[in-house]
Amino acid sequence: MSSMKTGGRLVGRALATLALGLSAVAIAASPAPAAPAPAGTGGDSSALACIPWREWRGEGGGSGDICDGARAAGTIYDAKADGRCPFIKFYYAGGGHKSSPSVGPAGTSKWIEVWADPGRYFNGSASVEWRSC
Repeated sequence: MSSMKTGGRLVGRALATLALGLSAVAIAASPAPAAPAPAGTGGDSSALACIPWREWRGEGGGSGDICDGARAAGTIYDAKADGRCPFIKFYYAGGGHKSSPSVGPAGTSKWIEVWADPGRYFNGSASVEWRSC
């Protein structure tokens, strides 16, 4: 009978060791917890991407990137001495737009940076427009 107790203890230890080993394997195989998303992104990593924009007509235009849906940056150029100065309109998701500063006179370029208003996001589209200068 003592051999059965010893055998029972060995089986019990073997089962406990097996269960502990399987737990360790399950923990090691489980995916790591996701890193917290940067503030303001809502956890959508695609919101961190930059989308290029390029708008050009014979009188001028510009190009650059819209990043995170919140910031548009690039260079605009006035190509024609016509008394009008180009600027870029960046369109919001849900309607509306925000405009860049204009550039002029002819032959000049300007670095621009336009931030979306709080709670608004650019949808990735832009257009070149003109003002009197």
